[in-house]
Amino acid sequence: MAGDDNGSETLTAFLRDVPLFRGAPDRAMAIAATAVRRRVYEAGITVFQEGDKGEALYILGGGQVKLSKIDLGGHEKTLAILQPPEFFGEMALLGESTRSATALTLNEVTAYLLFNDDFRKLLADYPAISLNLTTTLASRLRGMDDESQILSYKDAQGRVAYVLLRLYRGGVVEIDDKRALVRLTHQELASLAGTSRETVTRALKALEAEGVIETRPKEVFITDAEALAEILHGVR
Repeated sequence: MAGDDNGSETLTAFLRDVPLFRGAPDRAMAIAATAVRRRVYEAGITVFQEGDKGEALYILGGGQVKLSKIDLGGHEKTLAILQPPEFFGEMALLGESTRSATALTLNEVTAYLLFNDDFRKLLADYPAISLNLTTTLASRLRGMDDESQILSYKDAQGRVAYVLLRLYRGGVVEIDDKRALVRLTHQELASLAGTSRETVTRALKALEAEGVIETRPKEVFITDAEALAEILHGVR
């Protein structure tokens, strides 16, 4: 975008919404907008693999990315499904030299790469960015603790209800006929819920019988989010 003032202003405005840069001074934003490099990935592309050397942080400008790990049993566990303006890949730049997870594009993705040297300089020069990073990491850690408890103690129906609500509240949905639509396969939902595809299929049928969702191949419509939350918390 060099030489394109309108493009630079648009990029800077976008970066201001990224959790890493919220509240950062204008000078920091100008440096960040100059430093990032735009990349476009097709659907189904592995952006990086668990164990790869980490060289850059990724800021999502469009599309969705799935982060996953292989557990001790050799099964894939989905950690998160990310969408703009979230960022990822920072852990390999913060003392860990290799990637702790695999990042896969779920559709066409536009990302802005912030390489290690520029990332570290921004952290060192602008305390607001460093604080934002700490706050984001703390929030993610709390979310992991909550998820661990829910997935450990809830039955299959509760686990699937939790996953659907997490996607709904995180905005990882589309709106179709005024209903929230989750475009994931039963296997992808199983990976998020930490259970088998067959168990997820049974749980979805039970939730559909409760009238809180409707299902189609590779699609789940959330028709009553409040009732879904009641099922999760055992008040229905």
